[in-house]
Amino acid sequence: MRHSASFIRLFVGSLLIATGVHTSCPIELSHPSVVVKYGDPISINCSTSESQFEGIGWEVSQGGTGVEPVNHLTWAVKSVTDWTISPSCFISPSKDSQFKQCLVPTKVVLYKFPQTISISSSSGDNGVLKEMEENNFTCGIHNIAPVQNLTVRWYKGDAIVYTDTFDNPSREPVDQLSVLRFIPTRQDSGATFRCEAHLDLGPEGPQLNVSSQEYNITVHFGPDVQCSAPELLEGETLEQHCPVTGNPTPFVRWLKDGQAAEASVPLSRDKAGLYTVKAEGSSVIEKELRVLVLYGPELNCPSTYTALEYTPHNLNCTVEGYPKPETIWYKDGEEVELPENLTRRDTGQYLVTASNTLSSVNRTVEITVIYPPSQIVELEDSEADLGSTVWLKCSSMGNPRPKYFWNYYRTANVVEENEDGVSRLLIHNATAYNMGSYTCHAWNDIGQVSKTARVTVKGAQQECPIEISPGRMVIQYQARGQIATCKPTSSGSRNKDGKIYWQFHQGTTTDGAVWFVDTHKDWDPRPSCNATFKGIGTCRRYLDFTLYKTPDSVSIRPVDNLSSVVEEGEFQLQCDITNVAPAQSLTVRWYRGNETFEPRSKESMRVTGCLHENSADCNISVVRSPLNVSSTISIALNKKDNGAEFRCEAQLDLGPEGPQPPPNMMSSPLNITVYYKPVINTTKLPKTIPVFRGYPEVLVCAADGHPPPKIQWLYSSDRVPHVSGDTLIVSEAGFYNCSATNDIDSTFHEVEVILKEDYLPLIAGFVAVTVVAISIVFVFIYSIYYKNTRMRRYNLKNPKLSNHNGNVAHNGWDLQFPMTKLSYQLQLIIQPDRGDGLGVSDRRQTPDRVSMSPPSQTGPMAEGAKYSVQCDIVNVAPARNLSVHWHKGKEILYTETFNEPARNPVTKLSVLNLTAHRDDNGTHIWCEAKLNIWPTGPRLPSVQSESHQVIVLYPPTFTQPANETLELPAGGKITLNCTATGNPVPVYSWHFPHPIQLTNKNQITNQSILTPSIQLPGTYNCTASNAQGTKTKYFTVIEAKRNLTTFGALVGVFVFLGAVLFIGGLYFVTPEGTFSFSKGSYIRGQPTSSGPFIPCGVAKLVQVGIFLLSPRNRRLSAENNMGNNFLQWIVTLCMFYSVSGEGCSLILKPSRVVVGFGESVSVSCEAARPVRVLGWESAISAAHTQQDLSVQWKVDSLIDWIEEPICYGVFFTAPRQCEEKLNLVLYKTPDSVSIRPVNHSGPMVEGKEYQLLCEVQNIAPVQYLTLRWYRGQTEVYNHSFSDLTSPSPVQVSSILVITPTKAENGAQYTCVAVLELGPEGPQPPPTVTSEPLNASVYFPPTFLSPEPEVLDLIVGTEITLNCTATGNPTPMYSWQSSHPIQERMEDEAVLTSSSLLPGTYTCTASNKLEKKSKQFIVKAKTKGV
Repeated sequence: MRHSASFIRLFVGSLLIATGVHTSCPIELSHPSVVVKYGDPISINCSTSESQFEGIGWEVSQGGTGVEPVNHLTWAVKSVTDWTISPSCFISPSKDSQFKQCLVPTKVVLYKFPQTISISSSSGDNGVLKEMEENNFTCGIHNIAPVQNLTVRWYKGDAIVYTDTFDNPSREPVDQLSVLRFIPTRQDSGATFRCEAHLDLGPEGPQLNVSSQEYNITVHFGPDVQCSAPELLEGETLEQHCPVTGNPTPFVRWLKDGQAAEASVPLSRDKAGLYTVKAEGSSVIEKELRVLVLYGPELNCPSTYTALEYTPHNLNCTVEGYPKPETIWYKDGEEVELPENLTRRDTGQYLVTASNTLSSVNRTVEITVIYPPSQIVELEDSEADLGSTVWLKCSSMGNPRPKYFWNYYRTANVVEENEDGVSRLLIHNATAYNMGSYTCHAWNDIGQVSKTARVTVKGAQQECPIEISPGRMVIQYQARGQIATCKPTSSGSRNKDGKIYWQFHQGTTTDGAVWFVDTHKDWDPRPSCNATFKGIGTCRRYLDFTLYKTPDSVSIRPVDNLSSVVEEGEFQLQCDITNVAPAQSLTVRWYRGNETFEPRSKESMRVTGCLHENSADCNISVVRSPLNVSSTISIALNKKDNGAEFRCEAQLDLGPEGPQPPPNMMSSPLNITVYYKPVINTTKLPKTIPVFRGYPEVLVCAADGHPPPKIQWLYSSDRVPHVSGDTLIVSEAGFYNCSATNDIDSTFHEVEVILKEDYLPLIAGFVAVTVVAISIVFVFIYSIYYKNTRMRRYNLKNPKLSNHNGNVAHNGWDLQFPMTKLSYQLQLIIQPDRGDGLGVSDRRQTPDRVSMSPPSQTGPMAEGAKYSVQCDIVNVAPARNLSVHWHKGKEILYTETFNEPARNPVTKLSVLNLTAHRDDNGTHIWCEAKLNIWPTGPRLPSVQSESHQVIVLYPPTFTQPANETLELPAGGKITLNCTATGNPVPVYSWHFPHPIQLTNKNQITNQSILTPSIQLPGTYNCTASNAQGTKTKYFTVIEAKRNLTTFGALVGVFVFLGAVLFIGGLYFVTPEGTFSFSKGSYIRGQPTSSGPFIPCGVAKLVQVGIFLLSPRNRRLSAENNMGNNFLQWIVTLCMFYSVSGEGCSLILKPSRVVVGFGESVSVSCEAARPVRVLGWESAISAAHTQQDLSVQWKVDSLIDWIEEPICYGVFFTAPRQCEEKLNLVLYKTPDSVSIRPVNHSGPMVEGKEYQLLCEVQNIAPVQYLTLRWYRGQTEVYNHSFSDLTSPSPVQVSSILVITPTKAENGAQYTCVAVLELGPEGPQPPPTVTSEPLNASVYFPPTFLSPEPEVLDLIVGTEITLNCTATGNPTPMYSWQSSHPIQERMEDEAVLTSSSLLPGTYTCTASNKLEKKSKQFIVKAKTKGV
């Protein structure tokens, strides 16, 4: 209540403020606003909280009060009837009050609401409305107040269709109308309408509403015929398909051709036609309709049909239906058109389909085309080896199927087979009798064909099946006559096709199989037996017949009738044989003495006296009658032939059937005299002869020559030697000349005689002792040198493979492109124009544009590939003055001019075909168009295209020789240069011969020039590779020759001692080879009486060292031979001792062994010189021997990964100890090789980078392993592990980085582990391949043709929109049309429909990666346009 009082005071205060009254009127009303129904009582209390006032009162038109001195005053009326009543409570202040007189009004809302309301229609009370005619519904609300609070709602059924409000300010009751305007349709028939009146009196009053009665309406319409051009299915009724509707229900009549028709009777196809419908209802209508009756196709075809090939057929299939059916013939699932003239290709089963919009029917027709056999195929000439199997196949196509018949030479090894319309001949173990023609005949009821093939047997001659007895006849002239008979062989008898007879060279024949020989005149009858056989035809077999005659005489003579000749001059001999036959069987042998010889040259045998070599009578190989023949030879004679006897022998070689031995005749001997110049024997007479003083020397000058030469000695006049024939005794120094002379020539020989003093015996003993001592010291020093430099020094022999691919890895392009060369070929393509000639008024126009296509559309070019570049010259005139220049840098490659007459501007094309080459990489190419009008016209500027840079990829090429050999100097270093050019820039990898060199991994990094940190000899290889290829270069490093200073010094000492011995020998060696200090008293044959005696052995050692090597070799007497032999043994022993110090003398067989884990191994170690102990040092199967020169290391199952067997030897001579280490490689193939992606599972996405991991389990030795990555069959990467040195099994892996493309979807990646163990290892190298990894690559949709397509639409025909796109996952398709009412289209890639409307159709292909759209613009096109 307090809250209510506060609210009233607030309300009254606000009212007083609005009316100008002081805001502090101390009055409170119980109800500031009151809603009361007309005639109902009302009561409002007015109170104040002031104490100083005179009184309060109510000022109102009904029930007002005066001023009463109370604090509470109630205004009450039993029935309020004043519509304008507005009561106010006021207060009168006293003199002491702090406020003035004021009042507070009360708002009274008086309302009146009807119990019922009415609804009416402008069309009448029956509720009947006409379709589409406007009607007004009126809602009447009577005696309602206040009307501005009234709302009228109109309902159609339960739905509000209209709301009406009023703004009348009248407070007194009024009659209010609400009107609803409504246009009915037939669908509104039966609907109910009503109106509701709502009086909203606010929160203080009630919410009043009342509803009218429902007004039902009936809508009259029609009659309407619900079709225009009806198409009825057969069996449907007009009543169903063309109903006549109306309200009230119309009376309908159907007429056809003026006659009444029953609309409820099903129509048949013959009831189609023009119908009239008359209907009476709310109105009367009459309408004509063309009624079409639709029915499915009815197809009648024969099930089988037979036709003759290439003749018109009368196959007729009838089809009925409406719409008119489309008939299609199918064969093997493909649509075909049946030709008018059928061929064999048309034979088969056809499916005939007739279809219209209603249904489709089909019939199967089996068409058989009969035709004669076709030309025989598959029967070809055959060639087979002797004894092999031959197939002949005869195949012909015909209907009915052809039958076959063969015509050939029938033998037991030929079998005929007929199967599946093919005839085959099988020839087993082919022989010469199977050679010949084979004719196959194929026939049927229509016709026949045949074909012949020939069989040739390699290694055999065509055999004619005739036997001749005897097989060969050799008869002597004028001997008793003989006969020859012939007959067919056993198989020939069965195939004989005619008589047998003899035929001769002259063309004569004899009937019968017997020929009688005439030995007096049948020199060359060439008899042959002839017969005709099936498959072979007429063949003959010749009788090898020879009628021979021995020669009447054989003689030999010089060609030029000379009986003597000068040495080395050419000499010709001729052998004449008279009256011999047959000459071709004649052999001439030449004898020197009793031995045959082969002359320097021999002319072919010829007929004596024949001048025309080409005459048939002079041809020895043709003429078989007796001839006089001769054989001529050329020989070079020497002194040994002087006085020799020469003879020739004629022999008739008539074969084994001829007489044995063969008849021959020898000529008489011919003696030859050979003259030759003198030759002095310089062996007996050397050019320089030493003569010791007091000991004369005999000089013998012996010479050989014919005629015998005359010997003369010429010498100085102050010399008085003793001459006795060819001998000369000299004792003085000087020059002595010997001459030998005969009729042929003269020769001279000069001898220098040197006088010597004999000092050698004095120093011979001292030198001998010195030589022996120095030799012992030398051997001792050299043995120590050998031990220090050779022992315990090992050489790794072939520790690694010499060929290795290296560690080369590339994934992607390196686009630092060097220069490359292009080779060019120009091809000009000109588009013709239609100019009508040129003249002085020709239009001159420089090109609007000159453009050039890039050399390659796909990126860099590959060396050796061919590319085309096109230059477009747009709108140029006149064309005959146009020249196109192709430029490469500053060089003009080619200039092309044109002779085409054209007046109007034309467009020209110039195409440059080029082959990429590395020398032009980085150059620029462009084309330039010029109009050459000058000098008759102005100079016109040229027009250039943009330039394009040429980028060419090419494989690596080494800048230095492919392979090099270098010497490794002692204490020095070598540098290996592997620099190579290539595009992309090559990547390098190195392979070392010694595993110890691999400890520095920086050595194998990508560097082209290498200085090994550990300098060792061996074979190094460097691999340079890029995406275009891989090249390998080999460096063979050998040790430089050792410093032989010490050895040279020792040799120098021996040379010096030899020189001393040589000089001393001139003075102390006697003529007999002994030593004497008193050479002057030396007597030949007696020992010297003075001077020391030197042992013979030592003297001979010195003598061997001096005289055997000196050109002045002294003749040793017979008594010194024993000493010489003893010295030779000493020298041999010293040489053996010195040679035995070279090398370790241990040989390993084999020197390198590659053995699989657990396999057996056996290696032999052999000593090349006598050995005290020979053995193997090994943890397994150690062995040694003291008797043999070889020892074997053998293990049945090798499983020790660190085994290093060493062969050692202890020798009798230096070096006394040495050893050789076996190069042993123990290998094991991997347990498994697997491949998997790294940090990824599932499909890959195109363009992203992925890693594939290849893992190899338990492989040894890993340094010989190469992992090869393959995509399909193509190697994409290889990985070498030569930097690892573990001998035992390890696990390794390799990573391949790939960026897949859509072309690689479905590709298989495999990893192959290859153990390349060198030539000693298993061949081919063992490999283990991983299971393939299938790469599934996701890529966005890509349309086969992404450009928008414009298609012409002919109404009523089918149109196809092909939106096929490739993608992974398989794209999903959706279609959108520019027609909102277009029926829903299927979500397929290809849309085929005959109901599409012209417009734009958008197809969207999408998968997980992307969406792509393509537009199809369909334009309407009228048939026939």
